[in-house]
Amino acid sequence: MKVVVDGIPLDLPAGTSGIDAVFAAGRDVPYFCAHSYLSPVGACRMCLVESGSPRKGKDGNFELDESGQPKIFWFPKPMAACTMQATDGMHIRTAKTSDVVAKAQAGMMEFTLLNHPLDCPTCDKGGACELQDRAFEYGYGASRFGFDRRHADKHYPLSDFVILDQERCIHCKRCVRYFEEVPGQEVLDFIERGGHTFIDTEEGGLPTGFQGNITDICPVGALLDNVARFRGRNWEYDHTPTTCTLCPVGCSITADARNGRLERVVARENREVNEVWICDAGRFGHVFASEDRLTVPLVRVDGELRPSDWDGAILAIRRGLTGMNPADLALYLNADSTLEEGAALETLAGLTDTPSVDHWPRYAANVETTATLTDVATADAVIVLGADLGEEAPVLELRVLEMLRGGILPPEFPHGTAIADLRLVERPTRHPERLAVIGGESRLSAHAGMRVSANGHNALARLMRPDTDDLRAAAKLLAEVKKPVLILGADVLNTVTREFTAQLADLVTRTGAKVLPISAGPNSKGLAHLNLVPRAGGLGYDRLEEARAAFISRLDPATHGLPGRARGFTIVHDTHLTATARLADVVLPAVTNYEKRGTTVNLEGRLLPLRQAALSAGEGADLIRTLTALAEALGVRTRIRGLKSAQALLADRLGVDLTDLPESGVIRPLGVTFTAPALPHTPQLWKERMHANPERRGSRVPDRADRIATWQLTGQDGALPVGGDD
Repeated sequence: MKVVVDGIPLDLPAGTSGIDAVFAAGRDVPYFCAHSYLSPVGACRMCLVESGSPRKGKDGNFELDESGQPKIFWFPKPMAACTMQATDGMHIRTAKTSDVVAKAQAGMMEFTLLNHPLDCPTCDKGGACELQDRAFEYGYGASRFGFDRRHADKHYPLSDFVILDQERCIHCKRCVRYFEEVPGQEVLDFIERGGHTFIDTEEGGLPTGFQGNITDICPVGALLDNVARFRGRNWEYDHTPTTCTLCPVGCSITADARNGRLERVVARENREVNEVWICDAGRFGHVFASEDRLTVPLVRVDGELRPSDWDGAILAIRRGLTGMNPADLALYLNADSTLEEGAALETLAGLTDTPSVDHWPRYAANVETTATLTDVATADAVIVLGADLGEEAPVLELRVLEMLRGGILPPEFPHGTAIADLRLVERPTRHPERLAVIGGESRLSAHAGMRVSANGHNALARLMRPDTDDLRAAAKLLAEVKKPVLILGADVLNTVTREFTAQLADLVTRTGAKVLPISAGPNSKGLAHLNLVPRAGGLGYDRLEEARAAFISRLDPATHGLPGRARGFTIVHDTHLTATARLADVVLPAVTNYEKRGTTVNLEGRLLPLRQAALSAGEGADLIRTLTALAEALGVRTRIRGLKSAQALLADRLGVDLTDLPESGVIRPLGVTFTAPALPHTPQLWKERMHANPERRGSRVPDRADRIATWQLTGQDGALPVGGDD
C-alpha cells in the first residue's frame, strides 16, 4: 500500500501501524506506552500525528481536488499513531511538518509531567530515561503549573528484586500488559481512578521467574532493578553485548560494568532466541561475578593454601606431577566452557594421551535437534516430555506461552522490529488445548490443557500407547496438527535407551513432529561435537577419585556430594574458592563467562558469540591460557595458545568460521557427536552464590516475610500530604 509521511512516499505492507509508517519514513515521533512485543493501547497519547485519507464518492471513484488528485480528508484532531492503522493512500504529518502536532505533543508532555516528581538528579533511570529524553526533545522547556505535585510511596518493594517508585509512574501500562500478555500472570494493575491512579500488586509481591523484565520496559524510573540500584549511572557503565550462559537458551544480554565490577545485566533483543525478554536468574544472578573472586593462584604449603603467582603455581604443578605419566592427569571442564576452550582441552588431551577427559553436566546420549525456538513459538501444538522449563530453560517457557496466544511474531522493518503490531491485543485469547505436559508438576503445567503425571523413563512409551483420556488427547493432538513440536527435558534425557531412540524416530516419522531436547549444560550441545568424553580405559567425571591426578576447571563436585579430589595430585581452575578448590593442591584463578571471548552453542544448535566485559579479575585466566600454562608444566607445547589458534582449529574440525558471527547467532551443522555413560543430571538454575545479599550491597529492602507481615495497600490510610492534587 502507498502511504505518504511528511511528503515522503512509502510502499508498506498492509497492516502497518501509523507509528511504524512514521519510522519507516525516517521521521521521529515520541512514545512511552508502545512496545514491540506488547499490544498497542494508546495510553500515553504522545505519538500524536495528523492523518488524512482519500474518500470515494457515490460513484465509487475517489473525490478529486482542484489539481485532479485524490482529495485528502484530514481528521479534525491529532491521532495516536500507535493504535492507528495506516491505509492505502493515507497521508501523515508529524511534528516536523505540523505545528498542530508539535503543540499537541508539547501539551501532552506538560500534562505527563504535571505530577511527576522531577527527581532526575537522584533517579537511577537518569541517563536512560525515555521521559527525560523526550521532555527535552518535545516539551515546552518550562511548566505553567507551579503547585505542589502529588506525593505517593517511594522505594516501595514489589519483590526482593524490583522496587517501585509510585510518584514517577506515568501510567503507560507497559508493566501491566507485560504480565498479562507475556508470562500470563495478572499480578499488576491500576488501582483508583483519575489523579489518584497508582500501580500496585496483590499481596505477596511479584511472582518469580520473569519479573525483572518490567524494569527494562518501564520508560521512567518507576520500576528499578534492586540488585543494580544505586550502583552507577547509565553513562558510567561499560556496555558489553554478550550471551547469557546460565542455561542452554543463550539469551542475548548486555553486561554493564563499572570500575571493574559487573553491576547490571539487561536484556538485548534477539528475535530468534529470547526476543527481548530474559529470566530473573539471567538478570539478577550475576553478583558472583564481582564478589569473593579468586584473583591470584593458591598453592598448598604445609597443608594450607597460600597465595602465589603463576610461576609459583606452575612450579608447584611440575613438582606435584613429578614421576607421573602425563597420561595419568585427568582433564575435566564445565559444560558452560566455550567451544574454543573445549578445543584447547581436547588438544592437550591428545598431546598427553590421557583417556580421562570429560565435561559436565551432560547426558549419556545426544538426541538430534530439529526444532528452533521460533518453531516452538509458531507451532500449532507443543508436547513437553519430562521437563521443568523453569529450571532447565526459562525463556523456552515464554516461547511456549507465545504459542498459546497465537504465535504472532512482530514483523521486521528496516527501522527494526515493528513498534506497534496491531495484531497483538490486550488480554489475548489463549489456547491451552494446544499444550500437553507429560511428567512432573512445573510452572508451565498451570497453562496446559493436558497434564499427565509420568516418570521420565516411560513418558514417551505412554504417549505412544496412551492409557488415559489426557494421554489419548495428547496423542491425537500430535497426530492431527501440522506443526507439532516435542520438547524433551532432563527426566527423559537422563534415561535414553535404544528403545527410546527407536520410539522417538517412529513418532517423528508418523507425526512429522520437530524435536527440541534441552541440553544439560549451557554449551553441552557444542562440546558434544568435540571428543570430550572418556576414551577407552578413561575415567569419567564421576570417577574423579580414581584418577592419579586431575585438572578440574570450574566444577565443584564436593558441593554435590561427590569426591572432591583425585587420589593423587589435584589442580582446580575456578573463579571462587569452592569446596572442591579447598581440597586442591593448586588453585588457579579463572574468569567468568562475562569476561570471555569465544563461542557457545545453545539448545537449538545456534552458534552465539561471547564478548569480554571490563571486569576486574586480578590474575584470573580463561581456560585456554590456563591450559597453555599447564602444558608448560607438563613439558609439552600445545598448538592452541589463544583464541585465534582455537578458532582456526575449529574451522578445520567443524567446518565453521567463528571469527565473525552475527549478534543473533547462526545455526550450522557441526558433524558427529561423542557420547559416554554419565551420572543422572538434575538441572538447577539458581546456584547459591547467585543470590545477592542486599545488606552487603547497601540496598537493603524488607524480605518477603517482612513485607507480608506489614502489608497494607497504599493510599488506604487517607494520609495524603497537604498540597497534592486534592
